[in-house]
Amino acid sequence: MKNIYYLLFLLLPFIANSQTEWKIAKSNKGIQIQVRKTGNSPYKEYKAITSINTSLDQVLRELLEAPEYMENCKEGISHLVKINKQGDYIFYAKNEFSWPVKDRDVVSRIRIERISKTVIKLNIDAVPEEVPRLKNTLRIQEMSGFWLLEEKNGTVAVTQQLYINPEGSLPPFITNSLLVTGPFKTFLELRNKLEKANS
Repeated sequence: MKNIYYLLFLLLPFIANSQTEWKIAKSNKGIQIQVRKTGNSPYKEYKAITSINTSLDQVLRELLEAPEYMENCKEGISHLVKINKQGDYIFYAKNEFSWPVKDRDVVSRIRIERISKTVIKLNIDAVPEEVPRLKNTLRIQEMSGFWLLEEKNGTVAVTQQLYINPEGSLPPFITNSLLVTGPFKTFLELRNKLEKANS
């Protein structure tokens, strides 16, 4: 799958100001997508939730697997740039858009926090200066969120919560419209792949 999950980072929104209550935007096939407005930002934050019949280690491995970084890496695919230390990963992804919308890229840090034997949190932040900037490409500056993995009775509850400011002049209605379709597809593919591997 080459870790399509980080593709979402380019277009999907989070902020640490006052927040409204979560609203269910979609609930189907055992996947729930919630959204909420955050502070004064025009971009919404989302939370996706599902359960997968697999192990904690298998989910963690799938989320962290990615090819090594290449300057001209495949569009829309996350690439592992480096591992700063154990549990601290740097990823890069780029999305190309049709004119007049500028291409965008994002450099993210994923830090593994082992809360207990059955709970792991992957903290997500933007680290825009970790990779040299490309010409004619907007670098995402604002991103925050996490993956939360909770194992119980042979299943893993998977939650992803994320906000991104897409920078530039992308209208909020475009990015906000992806808050349901993008995470839903990602979670469905993630669950199908892991459960198929265990069947």
